[in-house]
Amino acid sequence: MRIKRYESSDLQSAIQKVKAELGENAIILNTRRRKKGGLWGWFGKEIIEITAAVADTPKIRPRPLPPPTAPLAVPPQPQMLSLLQNELNEIKTMVSDLTKEPRGTLGGSQMDGGPLASNQHLMAFNNLLISNDVTGDNATALIEKVVATLPREKLEDYEQAKAALLRALAIDLKITNPTAFESGQQIVALVGPTGVGKTTTIAKLAARSALLENRGVSLITADTYRIAAVEQLRRYAEIIGVPLEVVLGAEDLQKALEQHKDKNLILIDTAGRSQRNIVQLSELRNILSLTTQVKTLLVLSLTTKYRDLLDITTKYQRVEYDALLFTKLDETTSYGSIYNIAKATGKPLTYITTGQNVPDDIEAAEPMKIAKMILRET
Repeated sequence: MRIKRYESSDLQSAIQKVKAELGENAIILNTRRRKKGGLWGWFGKEIIEITAAVADTPKIRPRPLPPPTAPLAVPPQPQMLSLLQNELNEIKTMVSDLTKEPRGTLGGSQMDGGPLASNQHLMAFNNLLISNDVTGDNATALIEKVVATLPREKLEDYEQAKAALLRALAIDLKITNPTAFESGQQIVALVGPTGVGKTTTIAKLAARSALLENRGVSLITADTYRIAAVEQLRRYAEIIGVPLEVVLGAEDLQKALEQHKDKNLILIDTAGRSQRNIVQLSELRNILSLTTQVKTLLVLSLTTKYRDLLDITTKYQRVEYDALLFTKLDETTSYGSIYNIAKATGKPLTYITTGQNVPDDIEAAEPMKIAKMILRET
C-alpha cells in the first residue's frame, strides 16, 4: 500500500492532487487543517493536509512446489480459537432456532381445534407473509388484525380477507416527505452503512427537486473518505446544475449552510459508516447535531439480511435519525423487511429506490403499494 501526504490551500485542490497521483480508488486516511510557516505557530498560513493511500497491485509470482514433508502439528492460535468459537456459537444459535415453534403459527384457540384452524385463506396469507420475509410474530399479529376486523362469514371470502390484510399492512406503515415543498428551508442528511447507495440516492433527490420541481437546491458532501464518491457527486452536481460544497467537519458544515441559506433544499451526503464503529457514529452525530433543522434519513439496502438491518437501525440510533429510506428494491423479490423494520423502529418511511437511473428510479413511499408488494400483488 502506498501512503502519501498532500498539502494545499483549499480542500478541493488537495483532493485533485490525490486523484491525479493515486487515482479515484484512493482512500483518505486523515484530513486536517494546520498552520504552515510563520514564527512559533504565529502568522502562519492555514493549509489543508490530506493523508491518502492506495493499494498496490499485487504481483503474482509462481510459488515453488515444496517437497513432500510430514505434516507438522501446529498448535491452534488464539485468533483461530476465537473464530472457531464464534462459528460454534452461530451453529448453536441456528440449531436452537430450528428447534423452536415454527414461525408464524397461529397460537391458542385459533389453531387448537378452533374455527379458524380450517380457514385456508388465512393460513395461505400467513405462509405468504413469511415467505416474503415478514417475521413470524408480525405475520401472526397481522392475521389476528384481519380476524378482529371481519365477521367470520367474510373471512371465508378470499378477496375480502385479502383486502383486510392489505389495509392492516398499510395502516402500520407511517410515511413522511422530508423534501416536500414548504415555506422556509429544508435540510436533509443521508446516513447509513457503506454500499447502500447514498450518493446515487442524493443525486436522484437533487435532480427531482431542481429539474422537476424547479427548486433552489444545494449539495453538501461530508464524505471525504473516498475520492471517487466526491467526484461522482461533483459530476452529478454539474449535470443537474446545482452547487456542491465539500466539508471537513462541523465547522465547515455550518459555514456551508450559511453560504447557501437562500436555497429551498440542502442535501447532505455523508460517508458510509459501519454500525459497529461507535467512534465514527459519534463523529457523524456531532457533525449533524449543530443544526436543529436537519432531518436525518437512515438509508438501508433491502438486500441486507434482516438480522443485520436490525443491528444497523439499533446502532444508528446514536445518530438520532428521523426516518427510513430503502434502496435496491430492484435487486430482491422479498419486501417484508420494510414492514419489519418500520414496525421495530417506529420510524416513518420516506422514499424507495428501484434502480440506478437518475432521477427516475426513486419514488415516495406509499403504504398501500408496499403492502401489495409484500403480498406479491404487483
